[in-house]
Amino acid sequence: MKKLTVNMLSIANTVKGQGVETAYNELTNLLDKYGKDDIKYVVNKGLGYDVMHMHTVNPASYFKQRFSKGVSLTYVHFLPNSLVGSLKLPKFYMNVYAWWTKRCYLKSDYLVVVNPLYIDEIAKMGYPKERIFFIPNFVSSSRFYVMSNEEKDRDRKRYGFKKSDFIVISVGQLHKGKGIFEFIDIAEKNPDIEFLWVGGFTFGKWMEGYDDIKRIYDNPPRNLHFVGVVDREEVNVLCNISDVFFFPSFYESFGLVALEAAFTLKPLVLRDLDVYKTVYKNNYLSGNTNEEFIKIIRDLKDNKKLYDEYVKKSNNIRNMYDEYGIYKKWLGLYKTISKKEYQKWYFFLLLW
Repeated sequence: MKKLTVNMLSIANTVKGQGVETAYNELTNLLDKYGKDDIKYVVNKGLGYDVMHMHTVNPASYFKQRFSKGVSLTYVHFLPNSLVGSLKLPKFYMNVYAWWTKRCYLKSDYLVVVNPLYIDEIAKMGYPKERIFFIPNFVSSSRFYVMSNEEKDRDRKRYGFKKSDFIVISVGQLHKGKGIFEFIDIAEKNPDIEFLWVGGFTFGKWMEGYDDIKRIYDNPPRNLHFVGVVDREEVNVLCNISDVFFFPSFYESFGLVALEAAFTLKPLVLRDLDVYKTVYKNNYLSGNTNEEFIKIIRDLKDNKKLYDEYVKKSNNIRNMYDEYGIYKKWLGLYKTISKKEYQKWYFFLLLW
């Protein structure tokens, strides 16, 4: 039987420490693991493939989609205006980026969103709702898993923590929108708890709040530890040696780092965002103010029954995101859309 061919169009791996890279790598690893008999995929090749799957909205990927006879599919990780609060760019460039991202979405034959709430938002742009599909992010259990107590003790010692320390971890880029200032404030008000932030200044000085964050980054409170950008295997280690995953981000398309932490069975403390209610159901604790977050974290520290309850809830999340089930969703979508044909007119540049 002829294999379905998919051209993965992506430059996600050129920028380390951001969610699109993680989601792209998870999908290609998933196809490597389960899809060898069904799918032949290539990365950034030519035009002659059944599905042209764009992961990053860069011009090269876009034009390959437009001039290919294959069906175009675009992976929607964010909405066009999502850079607001993350990067401090001149308004003109922000507007150009939003226009370009919207154009890439509207010109694609099909879209896959990581956040089901995006479906209505994109439909408002004029895109046919029946051609938008929701397939959630996922995490491989071979990459994020519960380590043994001996391994945890060893790695706690490696990072300078004691076995008795209560550690709260967060993972994300260092900019204002991720809630880093709130994380710092909470750390300062709870000196008996260790706070660990994994991630860095992915886009350097363009990050929103860079100067103020860098000042604290270089001279943090005694109980606040900045690890920087590390590979995903080390993120698994750091989640394992921690007690609670706390993610105060103000905007997320899915919150993949929370899913990674859930796979290590850490209680999740998240900001009260609508997306989490959809993708994680009632399996986490949430708040909006620093006072609420402090109470939740201290309750988890002092109340073993509550702590154990939310360990079980993280296990519920882990069971919700079975990787083979996610693979079947992707395979089904690829097969369905590859049978569709859309007329593409190559000779009118105005239609690009």
